[in-house]
Amino acid sequence: MTDIWRGEGTWEGWRLTTDHPASSYGQPVLVDPDGIAYGPGDIRKRIYKADFARMIGATPAAVAGRISRGTLPSFDGVDERGREYWYHGTLKSVLKNVD
Repeated sequence: MTDIWRGEGTWEGWRLTTDHPASSYGQPVLVDPDGIAYGPGDIRKRIYKADFARMIGATPAAVAGRISRGTLPSFDGVDERGREYWYHGTLKSVLKNVD
């Protein structure tokens, strides 16, 4: 277990480490100055179906139709409240065509 990176300046007190209970199987976590660990799922920007529908001027039902037709990718996950989402990177090619 070790610190891979220790922040300086604005990042003082932050560290990327495997020396934290939230780290498992050698996967590092980002730990804030208060000792709270963050994994990739905590940091990546999520785009929820309703938000995406608003972004493209469609209804959530229309978005669901696009997913079933294969013109949009499947969701990347479901949050603790049961809301389906994509990570920003999954929709990157679709979002570049949205004003």
